[in-house]
Amino acid sequence: MRRFALIVMLGILPGLRSGLSIAQEFPSKPIRVVVASSPGSSSDLAARVVVPEMSKALGQPVIVENKPGAGQIIGLEYVARQMPADGYTLAVPTVEALVLLPLLTKDLRFDPLKELPITSMIAEGRLVLASAIKFPWKTFGELVAYIKSNPGKLNYGSSSAAIRITTVAITRQFGLDVVYVPYSAGGPYIQALSAGQIEMGIAGVASAVAMGDRVRVLAVTGAQRRPPFLDAPTFAELKLPPLRGTSYSLNSRIGTPKAILDRIHAATARALQQPEVRAALANILLEPVEESIEASAKGLADLAALYGDTVKKAGIQPE
Repeated sequence: MRRFALIVMLGILPGLRSGLSIAQEFPSKPIRVVVASSPGSSSDLAARVVVPEMSKALGQPVIVENKPGAGQIIGLEYVARQMPADGYTLAVPTVEALVLLPLLTKDLRFDPLKELPITSMIAEGRLVLASAIKFPWKTFGELVAYIKSNPGKLNYGSSSAAIRITTVAITRQFGLDVVYVPYSAGGPYIQALSAGQIEMGIAGVASAVAMGDRVRVLAVTGAQRRPPFLDAPTFAELKLPPLRGTSYSLNSRIGTPKAILDRIHAATARALQQPEVRAALANILLEPVEESIEASAKGLADLAALYGDTVKKAGIQPE
């Protein structure tokens, strides 16, 4: 038995030494962070807040590069298919895009959900469920009762797949018969929501703040109430689907050595703990998300299951 144990250990040690060597050597050159959205987007701003502190922790420059287009497909496919799995080229998508692109995009040439696992979460921007102030309901419960008394007569809207699927998840859970009104851009959608041209809708916190007293916030994503909507109940309180707000992550190509993933994750976690980083995120209405790689993978799988079930039952087809 002792001889067998020795043989096993001798077989394992080279692999351990190799992993340690990779971790010690990485990074030996600058790292690129490919943001799959335009400059000035929330993804871009979040990345630019975090990467300077990551650079300090890693001892190498971390450079943000924007590759927007095709609903984040261009930047994500670039990292997933054209870059080596060595940790030197990372992606920053919205987490919702990782899940929804395979569900809603016809002839997608890669699967970001599988090919770009999350190395570290970065931040989250909360979402609110809102209605124009002119409507008679004052709470989510009153809205539900009103819709059930008027099936098929109320509208909801969205300007993105993520917002639509989030709203559908809510309406299906409560058995609500509402009519979908699509909008081609966020501006017209938010204007319609604040003016009461649609009766309900999901919006980001920044949009909700901008709409001011023209809308009533009925619910906010997250487990705990936080400013600027301390009076609004959370999704968790109302037993709404366990959805996060719009979330941003740092992703590596599948096959990247674990030692490198751990090094990147540690550098990101350290960055998110810095008071100046947390303050800068708060200034753009984002909250840092600190969790393990394993917790991020589970959260992503849970979201994929929820969205997949919602898309299937709602009969939404890829386009």
